[in-house]
Amino acid sequence: MKKIAQTMIVADCYYTIVNANGKVIEAVEGNENGGAIQLASATKAANQQWMFLRMGEGVYRIQNRSTGKMMDLMMNGTVDGTWLHQWEDVNGSSQLWIVEAGNDGTVKIKAQLAPTKCIDVVGMSNEDGAHIQIWQDVNGDNQKWTISEVKEKAAAKKPAAKKTTATKKKAEEVKAEEPAKVEVKAEEPKVEVKAEPVAAVAEEPKEVVAAPAAPAKAKSKASGKKKSGKKGKKK
Repeated sequence: MKKIAQTMIVADCYYTIVNANGKVIEAVEGNENGGAIQLASATKAANQQWMFLRMGEGVYRIQNRSTGKMMDLMMNGTVDGTWLHQWEDVNGSSQLWIVEAGNDGTVKIKAQLAPTKCIDVVGMSNEDGAHIQIWQDVNGDNQKWTISEVKEKAAAKKPAAKKTTATKKKAEEVKAEEPAKVEVKAEEPKVEVKAEPVAAVAEEPKEVVAAPAAPAKAKSKASGKKKSGKKGKKK
């Protein structure tokens, strides 16, 4: 029979680590080494999501989605009460965790450096901000965790893609109709503007045609004088 942890932990997926009291493990937001790992009310925030990087049979490194840091034992400690914190990936044994499935659907998460000790809530607290530590396995509720896959974002991607495609098609249809309306409106003012200058140009040539009549008479007088002069010389 497969262990429950082996069945539900998949590569490249994110999970919440939920305590029996309903609170989850979160990393304090920020990218600093040594940032706290603590208990908090579930909000589905990225700093409450963890990826399990398989390193062997049932052995994982646990990486926070928001900070990219690993779940780590402070100062490589192995004694009861050693706090967990987040640290950059150093591929060290203080960042290796054994996921041990129970028969009730929960798991215990044990430090590979101290395989008899489980991830545990300090003081068995239910309060937000309570620190996470390791402690001798006492089979207590504060040492039992449910690893639950985060599915909300993966499910939201498919409908979003369909809506985007539909809105693009509608936008293209609207854009295809708009130019036809704009062309009709643009033609009407052009006809009215051109009608007025045509009438003004037609009136001007009437005055220009009448002007050459005067110089025609002057030429005839001049030609008459020249003829009379020639007759006088012949006499």
